[in-house]
Amino acid sequence: MKTESSIVLEAENVSRSFGAETILANVSLQIRSGEVTTVVGPSGSGKTTLLTLLALLLQPSSGRVLVGGRDAAKLSDTERSRLRNTFYGFVFQTAQLVGSLSVLDNVLLPALLAGKAREKRPAARELLDRLGLGERAGFLPHQLSVGQKRRAALARALLLRPAVILADEPTNDLDVHRAEQVADFLLALPDEGYALVLVTHDFHLAKRAGNRWNLHEGKLTPPAQLPSPVLVER
Repeated sequence: MKTESSIVLEAENVSRSFGAETILANVSLQIRSGEVTTVVGPSGSGKTTLLTLLALLLQPSSGRVLVGGRDAAKLSDTERSRLRNTFYGFVFQTAQLVGSLSVLDNVLLPALLAGKAREKRPAARELLDRLGLGERAGFLPHQLSVGQKRRAALARALLLRPAVILADEPTNDLDVHRAEQVADFLLALPDEGYALVLVTHDFHLAKRAGNRWNLHEGKLTPPAQLPSPVLVER
C-alpha cells in the first residue's frame, strides 16, 4: 500500500566542481517517499555525480544535502556510513557482486555490516524467491546470467528496507525482456513506500517512470519545463 508522500532526501542549491570544471551548478531536487524521480541527460552531464552526492559518497562544493531534514555536512563519518548502509539501497551500473560469496550471502552483505545477518536471512531468501532466484541462492555469481546478477543486486539493495533506492542505469546491459523485468520490479517499489531515484538513458524506462528531470551541462530542468530528452531507444 502506498504511504503518504514526504520529503526524505533533498539537494539544496548543490554545486560540485573538480578544479576549474563545474560538474553541477546550483541543483535543487526533492526526493519523496512513494515516488519515482527520473534523471536523464547525455553522458558527462553530471548524473552519476548527482547520485554520488545524494548518497553521501561525495561532498558538494557548495549547497547542502539534507537527509531526513538533517544537513549531511553536520553528520559524523560514522553516521554517514550507517546511513549509506541502512537509509539507501544502491543499484549500480554493474551488479558488483562478491565473486567468492554465494548469491544469498551477497544479498546478506548489508545485514552483515549492520550486525543483523542471522535475523535477516529469512528476508533475504524471501526477496530471492520474489525475484525468481530462490533456486540460485547457493550459486556463485559467475554461475548467473547478467539479468540474474542484476536481480540479485536488487535483492541486496532492498534487504534492510531502505528509505531511498538509488538506481544508476539499472537496465544498461540487459536485453529487452530482462530490462522489462527489472523495470517492472523497480517501478512497483514506490507503491510500497520506497523513494526511487532513477538515472537512465533507456527511453522506455524513462517514459514509463515519469517525473523526468533533465540534467544538461550541470543544470537540472524540472519536468514541467522539460524539452525532448536525448535517450537511447532499445
